[in-house]
Amino acid sequence: MSRLLIALFIMAGASLAAAQAQPATTELSIDARQQAALGIRTVAVKPAATGLLLASATVAVPPGQEVTVTAPFAGVVTRIDAGLGDTVRQGAALLTLSSPMLADARRQAREAQLESMNAQAALQRDQSMYDEGLIPAARLQLSQNRYRAAESARQAHEAMLRATGASEAPTGDYASGTVRAPRQGSVVEAISGVGQRVEAGAVLFRIADLRQLQLDIVLSGDKAGLLHTGDSVTVPAREARATLTGVSRALDASQQARARARVTTPGRLQVGEVLSVQIQPTREKSAAPAWLVPARAIVLYRGQSWVLLATPQGFMPTRVRVLSGNDEQAVVEGALGPDRQVAHTGIASLRALMDKGE
Repeated sequence: MSRLLIALFIMAGASLAAAQAQPATTELSIDARQQAALGIRTVAVKPAATGLLLASATVAVPPGQEVTVTAPFAGVVTRIDAGLGDTVRQGAALLTLSSPMLADARRQAREAQLESMNAQAALQRDQSMYDEGLIPAARLQLSQNRYRAAESARQAHEAMLRATGASEAPTGDYASGTVRAPRQGSVVEAISGVGQRVEAGAVLFRIADLRQLQLDIVLSGDKAGLLHTGDSVTVPAREARATLTGVSRALDASQQARARARVTTPGRLQVGEVLSVQIQPTREKSAAPAWLVPARAIVLYRGQSWVLLATPQGFMPTRVRVLSGNDEQAVVEGALGPDRQVAHTGIASLRALMDKGE
């Protein structure tokens, strides 16, 4: 008798496990009124290139095409001549800065200039006296050394002022200086307000040549292993295209790999924005068709991925295989089709109906 009970329990457990392993393919009956009440909305399935990879990318300026303009001294901004988005030429005035430290630097440079002039005059006098035999060579050598030291100090002070971009003082205001653009380009970052106090080294402007942009792509190590230089990259949201120029398969602290692409068609890209991109690897393509769906349309059920395909009576849970994805979209294989509709909002309610229909 006990053996019979044990056998029955084993058979019941096996039947339960088999039932749980069955896919939830039962159609979910739900009319339009119920869909509206539950906030369920659908979106059309779009064909995707087979093997398409999805990733996120930041629009950036290539190295060497951007400069940062910083405050040469602590001071107060008294005038702004360029703003965000402006195109400036090299040497164009960006802003005027008033700083006591700038006045002191100019004073020191002027004193060094006068000291050099005095040392030069003394050297010329001693040279004449030496030529007439009135002073020894040691005194002439001392005058020469003093002049060299004074001239070196003058050159150092003037070089420091030139490096600040404010080497010439406006007439009548020894403490003010005009900060100028070190190169031609577009202003991609700018200080905002007149009267603002800034510290030495604070970023005032960033100027970049926007004629060439790049995409800094972040993706998983598995995806990076499928990419090669020359692969095509598209940004559908901005009608832009790019070509992959480099892939780093080394993972950072967040377990992400990096890739870089040169933009060939800029479309409506803006420096600094983060976008979803599509990458087509140059590899052997699968024969099965691939489809592009919103990432939120994917339902995880019993360890598998599903989408909820719209039908006249409601929704049919349809199993898919996720090939690639990011926070916004996913590329899947499955029994879908062009222009078929899948649910992308109200997923929690439909998921509950799937559980109820088990």
